[in-house]
Formats: sequence, C-alpha cells, structure tokens
Amino acid sequence: MKVKIGVPDYLYFGTMMRPLVLGSICLMIMACSPKQKEEVATVVEPMGFSIQDYGKLVEVTPEVAEELSTWAEYNAYMESFAVLERATNSEDVKLAVDDLIEKEKEWALSDYPEAFDRVQLKSRQRVLRTFLFKLRANLLDNRKIDAAMQQFILASNALRSQYNSLSGETFDAKLILDED
Repeated sequence: MKVKIGVPDYLYFGTMMRPLVLGSICLMIMACSPKQKEEVATVVEPMGFSIQDYGKLVEVTPEVAEELSTWAEYNAYMESFAVLERATNSEDVKLAVDDLIEKEKEWALSDYPEAFDRVQLKSRQRVLRTFLFKLRANLLDNRKIDAAMQQFILASNALRSQYNSLSGETFDAKLILDED
C-alpha cells in the first residue's frame, strides 16, 4: 500500500499558478502597509485682521508715557507695535512681527532709564520676546496664530501694567539695603 503525502491533485500549484499566488501575496502586503499621513498646513489669511480681536491693550498712564518718551529704543519698538496694530492680512503681520523682533532686540540691549532698570520689567520683556518668537514661528509655518497672538498681547499687557505699577511706587530699595 502506497501512502501519498503531499498536496492533493486539485490544489496543484504548477507553473501557471505561481505568478498568480505571488502577485496576490504582494498585493496583500502593499494593502496592509501603514499609510503615511499627509500634514495639511493651515493657511492663515485673516480677511479683517485686527489686533483688538485678541484682547484689549492696556494703556500706560500719562506719567509713565512721559518718562518713556525719552527712551528712544522703547519708542522705536512702540512704533513697530503700531504697525502691527494697523496690519490687515498675514503678510503685513509677518513683516510687522519681524520688525518687532529686531526692535525688541535693540530695546533689550539698550540702557534702561533709572526708573525702569528693574528686574520685574526685564523679565516681562523676556516673556514678551518668547511669545513674539512663538508668533513668528506660527506665521512662518502657516499655522493658526490665535493662541500665540493672545499670549503675545497678554505678555504685552503684563509689561505695560508693570510700568504703571512702578510709576506710583515710592519704595526705594537702596535706602533700606544701605546699612551705612
């Protein structure tokens, strides 16, 4: 008695079936492979861009404005900020933010007036710079600028509020720290 071990005759994979089987295996492998996700950039084209949409700006008091008027680098920064306020589309915003970054660098390196040479102001200015760079990155990557603009306005308001709070301060730390 002969025992036949192997593939039954009706499942014969001859020379004609090999390309069909190999082709179907390749097709299944390609169909099951993970698909690459395509990132779609969100183009920001605000039709009626207005900086007031992102928050109300804090105004400095007249006394502080008078003291700040003698500080040339700060005034140059504020002129660039006024350009950002007048921006109407994303290209205007990009140009204004680039100009703001340059003016802020000059402002940070300048000599501070004695009344404003405080750590509180310099730290808030660094925070302002951080959010300015975040805003610039969002603009360059064509991402939404809403959150970055709100953070920038919030940091700008914190700096202006600190200017206002220092104007009414009569505390002189040098008198207390001098033990002579």
